[in-house]
Amino acid sequence: MQSRLGESIKKLARRARRHPGSLLAWFDDAGAIKLGDGYIVVKVDGFAASRALYPWCSFRDFGFRGVTAAVSDIVAKGCRPYVYAVSIGVKPEHVDLVEDIFRGVEEAVDFYGGYVENMDTNVGYDDWIDVFVVGECGTQPVQRFSKPLDTLVLPRRIGFSAIGYMEYSRGRAPIHEDVREFTCRPRACVEVADVIEECRTCIEGSIDISDTFAEALQQLSDVSNTGFYIFQDPSNILHYLALDYAAREKIDRADLVLMSSEEYIPLLVVRPGYEKAVASMLRSIGLEAIPIGVATIHRDITWMGRPIPSALWDYISGRITKSSSQ
Repeated sequence: MQSRLGESIKKLARRARRHPGSLLAWFDDAGAIKLGDGYIVVKVDGFAASRALYPWCSFRDFGFRGVTAAVSDIVAKGCRPYVYAVSIGVKPEHVDLVEDIFRGVEEAVDFYGGYVENMDTNVGYDDWIDVFVVGECGTQPVQRFSKPLDTLVLPRRIGFSAIGYMEYSRGRAPIHEDVREFTCRPRACVEVADVIEECRTCIEGSIDISDTFAEALQQLSDVSNTGFYIFQDPSNILHYLALDYAAREKIDRADLVLMSSEEYIPLLVVRPGYEKAVASMLRSIGLEAIPIGVATIHRDITWMGRPIPSALWDYISGRITKSSSQ
């Protein structure tokens, strides 16, 4: 069923009447066009509470997270959010929650910057949110792409999303407040857009990590006809709380990396020779830039030579599905 959904999306995307000056492919994180002397990007994202709201999170958090999901894709293109439109739906018995959800939206917009220009409400069989964002770009938006010898740079350590998912799957809540806070109110780092703009010639491509880390690698590989050799040890990619969790729960650290999903941080594809410059810029804004791998001419995705097992988000089941190897 998941594959049928994917094929349907591809057919619809190819049929859609797209702007003749579209700068990004239909499968990219956002759409973009040149407008006057600048560029704008557009993004819509959303989800239902039955699939996306952890039991330890509030509906106010739900609104905040909805905005983050859309903003993160804008940032991955090297742009900043400017104007928002929001659609909120609730069950009949949850009508009073609309205000809580919208309050979370307002808090997110205050955090990221920009203006809410339109809002829509509905009543149905689930609670949901859809967020539309128009972003401004000081330079041409970054496409989802890689070339052989490009370096993959992760702006910060990851793993909180994997802890949240694993704990939820086991009927528990994360014990650390930092993890609970992140899984309820993940925050995209809009300052990354400034780094991309400042060194646009350094950046070959990017992709937002919002499904799974493994899926981000696979999607980059599919559109670029490149493979990836991941050379970084998982201990240098995971947050220290994720390392502690892996040891305590006896989980392979590499699995936690591959399962990390709603991290809302772009994986940057950096052109050869610019790795140190990009890492230095990211560190100057308080991030721990981590070169993790290199693009190859072969289509294989390996971790220190071993094939990487897939870990994909299944939208039908609302679960991460894994296979032993590619």
